[in-house]
Amino acid sequence: MWKVLALAVLLCVFHHGFGETGCPEPEDIKPCKCTQAPFTYLLCQNISDAEELRDVFVKSERYTYNEVHIEYSIMQYLPYDIFERVKVKEMYLKNVTLSNLFDRPPKALDELRKLHIEDCRVARGIFWKILEPLKSLRILNVYFNSIKTLGKDFSDYAPQELEQLTFYGTETKSIKPGTFANFTKLDKIAIDAGKLTTLTRDIFPTPFNGRFLYFNDHKIKTIPEGLFTQMPNLQTLSMRKNQIAALPEKAFDSKDSVSRITYLILTDNQLKCDCCLVWLMDYKPQVLEGKCTSPKKLEGKELKNLARTDFNCEADPQC
Repeated sequence: MWKVLALAVLLCVFHHGFGETGCPEPEDIKPCKCTQAPFTYLLCQNISDAEELRDVFVKSERYTYNEVHIEYSIMQYLPYDIFERVKVKEMYLKNVTLSNLFDRPPKALDELRKLHIEDCRVARGIFWKILEPLKSLRILNVYFNSIKTLGKDFSDYAPQELEQLTFYGTETKSIKPGTFANFTKLDKIAIDAGKLTTLTRDIFPTPFNGRFLYFNDHKIKTIPEGLFTQMPNLQTLSMRKNQIAALPEKAFDSKDSVSRITYLILTDNQLKCDCCLVWLMDYKPQVLEGKCTSPKKLEGKELKNLARTDFNCEADPQC
């Protein structure tokens, strides 16, 4: 008999510790909704009281949500302790108005792999210290929130195991030296639709082993020498919709390293197709996008359709 009782206790502990699959009863989690296909997904909209959200999570105890979406809501903050008994893998905050993102650093979100913050109004701003407990975080997206500077306040607290980082429409004006230097696992950096005017090599790790770099829709005018050196795995380099006139050969390790890039996107720039760009004609990536704006005879011509002979350059100049 004691063996049967011991087994029953063990099963109970196992069941409690590892959580239940599927969704709680719909009545228990109103006004939120849970779906199970293709994964467990909790959607909470129009929440006006943090206690309302707390009640949903209390009644979700022992469940694991692959995704939690909180949208179109107004609260003082997200209570940090609601995650202590409900595991969340991915969290999406969209059109949420808060005084603070969390009332305390959310230590219980230790299994969170993705955090997506979109068009949220946080009265006191986004403090990167909230990221410090998120040891499993691999993907961070911030859309349409003002992040004018990225620097030490970010690098001190963001988990260095990050693999993907996306900032879109964040009004970013500057990235301080060393900001991403210790993030050696980054595979993708995308900072788009901002106000950057310059980039420097020292913002990235050395080497940078990632595959994807996106700096689209800024006010970048020049590409400094060495900017894309020691990036052996780079597959996509996109700098669409800037004010770039020249792409110096010395921005890369070698001409061969450019030809190994799969996508080089320079659309909507001010490209000057003179003898300083002729080197690229012999080392085109698999996909090359961009048009000449000058000189007059090449205006509007696609880079991918040009050859060295179109430039009338006898030898590579010193540029």
